[in-house]
Amino acid sequence: MHTVRAGDTLTRIAAQRKGLRVSDLVWLNGLDPKQPLRIGQQIKLPHQRFLDAGREAKNKVLALDYYMRTHGGRLPPDPANPPSLQSQILDANWRRETRGSYDYWIDTLERPRKIFGVLSWGWAPDRGEIRPAGRPDRRLSDEGGHYIGIRFKAPRDAFNHFAQDTNFNRGAYRRMEDSWAEDLRTGRKVFVTMEPHYIGTSRRPGSITVTWEVDGEKQIRRFPNEPKGKPRE
Repeated sequence: MHTVRAGDTLTRIAAQRKGLRVSDLVWLNGLDPKQPLRIGQQIKLPHQRFLDAGREAKNKVLALDYYMRTHGGRLPPDPANPPSLQSQILDANWRRETRGSYDYWIDTLERPRKIFGVLSWGWAPDRGEIRPAGRPDRRLSDEGGHYIGIRFKAPRDAFNHFAQDTNFNRGAYRRMEDSWAEDLRTGRKVFVTMEPHYIGTSRRPGSITVTWEVDGEKQIRRFPNEPKGKPRE
């Protein structure tokens, strides 16, 4: 007669709740994962809210420990709510890549966090490298887009590409770039700063804040990377 080990059943149960491990169920129920379960045997299962609270508490301890180790033992301004471990790691150790008149600050996940430079006029070749931009987080409604368009002599490097909603790319974003092109054609100087905003560790920016100055006159827009996202001042 075929028997199913407790570990196999517990694995299926644990997969149904975020943060729940087989070892947790083994400890909570006092089971031997190599032995079969009895017919009708009840299994104690922690509530998802309990798991979430435990994970949050653990993350705060880890974040506090990391902060103190990287700040000479000092506590953060609010020790009860330290900066998340994720933000501490990703918001540090950015590297700088310079291409022509453009600078890109890139985090440890290879995501651009700040882009700035004086726009130049003239098309740069592009060979389709934008197709995989943003994977694995790009949506079916996305296409590969450029932070700085290739008509402004932008680099072909992957850090100038991102997963951009198709309607946004061909709508509000393009109209903004068209205005820059017109300014350049009339001999005006255009300085641009871009700050992509991400959710967690996603490689797809949820929005982009763009600041540009035309002969010293500044404009700021925040663009949601969505089908009908309208820019906000």
